[in-house]
Amino acid sequence: MIYTTSGVGPARRWTQLWPAATAGAVAALIGLLLLALVGCGPAAGGFGGDPDADAVTGSAGLGGVPGGVGGLGPGDGGQSASGDGDGTGDEADGDAANEPDGNSGNGNSGDGSDDGGGSGDAGDGGGPEPEVTPAAEDCVTYDPANLTIEEYGDAWRMRDGGHAIKVFATKADAEDGVKVARNWTTLCFIGRGNDRADRYRYIVTYFTNPSGLPLGLAPRFDCITYDPTTLAVYGPDGDGWGLRAGATPLLFLASAADAARARIVAAGNTRLCVIGHGNDQPDPSRFQLEHWRQ
Repeated sequence: MIYTTSGVGPARRWTQLWPAATAGAVAALIGLLLLALVGCGPAAGGFGGDPDADAVTGSAGLGGVPGGVGGLGPGDGGQSASGDGDGTGDEADGDAANEPDGNSGNGNSGDGSDDGGGSGDAGDGGGPEPEVTPAAEDCVTYDPANLTIEEYGDAWRMRDGGHAIKVFATKADAEDGVKVARNWTTLCFIGRGNDRADRYRYIVTYFTNPSGLPLGLAPRFDCITYDPTTLAVYGPDGDGWGLRAGATPLLFLASAADAARARIVAAGNTRLCVIGHGNDQPDPSRFQLEHWRQ
């Protein structure tokens, strides 16, 4: 309240009316603010508005699918539709024919959700094992009564007349090779045409067509016994496909077709034997000979 030395009456009356005038001005100001807020309420294009419901629903909102932030489309931070979301492109696990459990390599297919609920082989990886055509048989015939061995540099070689059949690391291994080979007339190879840098590692041998010759001395047997009803192909595992019997690894092959052929051979036997296992040559696989027993 303000006091003066003259006109005390009017001054006093003005100061007494001041609180009422101030309250009226504040009420008017609040009314203007309320009108302004009403004008900015939910309307087309405003906060919380829905000017284009079709565009927002499931396509462009925050967290929307596929184009929103965190969605599966090409939005900020989202996964590309041609990447991991739909199982195409560069899959972690490669293509379909190579999956051991029947997966087609698109475990994330369908709706791209993380819970594996999409269509295809998502989730638990179920589905039938893909059909793989076994590699064609690759065999050579020989005369089992004409087998000999000869020294071959720092190794030994088994021959049929003028035809070399197999090299071995030691003379004892070559002699065992003849003891096995004389019971058959055909030596077959799996993976002989592979183009791997260490190609001999991926070549497997087996014999067919019994010779009928009288039994000779038995070779030293170095064999793995397995249950043929538990055979399964796994891969690609590293650089190739593995053939297992239950938990027992048997062979490593260069392709799914070679693995399928090896499985056929193994299914008719119960023991996989190797001559030359553990040899000390620089490329030991080249000096090994596999043969099978029932």
